[in-house]
Amino acid sequence: MTTARAHLVNPDADAYYHCMSRCVRRGWLCGEDPVSGRSYEHRKGWIESRILLLCEVFTLELCSYAVMSNHYHVVVHQRPSVAKQLSDREVAQRWLRLCSRERQANADREIELMMADEERLVELRKRLGSLSWFMKSLNEPISRAANREDGCKGRFWESRFVSVALLDEPSLVNCMAYVDLNPVRAGIVDEPTEAPHTSINRRVRMASANIVAPPLVDLDTLGITLTGYIDLLRWTAQHEAGVRVQPKRRAKQVLRQLNQAPLGWLDSTNKHRHRFRVYGGIEHLRRYAQTLGQQWVKGIGVTT
Repeated sequence: MTTARAHLVNPDADAYYHCMSRCVRRGWLCGEDPVSGRSYEHRKGWIESRILLLCEVFTLELCSYAVMSNHYHVVVHQRPSVAKQLSDREVAQRWLRLCSRERQANADREIELMMADEERLVELRKRLGSLSWFMKSLNEPISRAANREDGCKGRFWESRFVSVALLDEPSLVNCMAYVDLNPVRAGIVDEPTEAPHTSINRRVRMASANIVAPPLVDLDTLGITLTGYIDLLRWTAQHEAGVRVQPKRRAKQVLRQLNQAPLGWLDSTNKHRHRFRVYGGIEHLRRYAQTLGQQWVKGIGVTT
């Protein structure tokens, strides 16, 4: 039975989520179609650019992302509490960035009109802190642009986005790694940092240029280093490829910071391939189930 979105995403609570959208019929609508030979590779750039823009407009934090040939992943921190702290002018200015070029050309007038409409401002403030509105603002423009390019109508995404709650830091970092390793699993690259249109690639490029990489969350805020995270990605990829080696010192440091045993980490990463509703430690999952008025939720015991 389908679970109500309200049971998956609480629009009033700050929380982390892993979201995924897939092209209709799992078609190769964002990469190179192996049947027709037609390339849609440029659409990956559309999606990546849109993700980065929206994370500047909305009050969500971007933890990781990966744009694949027929789907994409994002891990974000929904923060309605931050949206509530924005001034009325900030709300109007942010929302205007999503409006048409004509409206943006008359920015001063449009901002004043929005600020004069109290009910409208209340609604826009809610939207800016909403995961659902973030995903809507990501998927709809991409769908319209792709249909215009193909000269057709109809669905581009197969359904509403899939969302999974991440209840604690180990689950969050584990899911980030799962997302960053998608191109390696797909055989696109062997080295995780070389995969285009991924958060780890962007982190490395920005670090090499000595530039802060907004809107990506700074790994330091999670108590881990970029070099340690990269080593952890490489070690995880090796194990998934059947190469049994011990993690390097910096990867071990990340695991200790997350209070994760190596085998428990690998097991949890593998389970992100399945569509559990929620990921977290046992106690976090029990409390989450109680908030839904349930005895349990699918996913208990995923994190070890």
